[in-house]
Amino acid sequence: MSLPLVRPEHMEPVREIVRAHLRLWRKAELSFVAELGVTELLTNVYKHTRGDCELVLSETDTGVFVGVSDFDGTFPVIREPADDEVGGRGLFLLAAMADGFGTKPRRTGKQVWFRLGPEASRPYEEESAA
Repeated sequence: MSLPLVRPEHMEPVREIVRAHLRLWRKAELSFVAELGVTELLTNVYKHTRGDCELVLSETDTGVFVGVSDFDGTFPVIREPADDEVGGRGLFLLAAMADGFGTKPRRTGKQVWFRLGPEASRPYEEESAA
């Protein structure tokens, strides 16, 4: 799904789409973390890039793969923030909650992805370029 100039007001409808797909795939139990993760990844695109991105949501045998590709080559740094820091916990928490998490260089930027489900330790190989 192409999301040109992603904005905060896009988050709710995108979460609804994620929720609907997970219900369709009979994986609604993954909704909380999937919606949280999508929101975090799209918020990072909004805050740290020019805003254009592509969201990939794919059913796997036992779970779901979520990837957000943008056109900025700067990779996120995941670190545990200091106790007195107000922000900076999103990707740290997502990486802890997901069954797999990573980044992948793209021809025109990067993809940040997470996987929910038991097969998550296997790397994801997406064929299409974003």
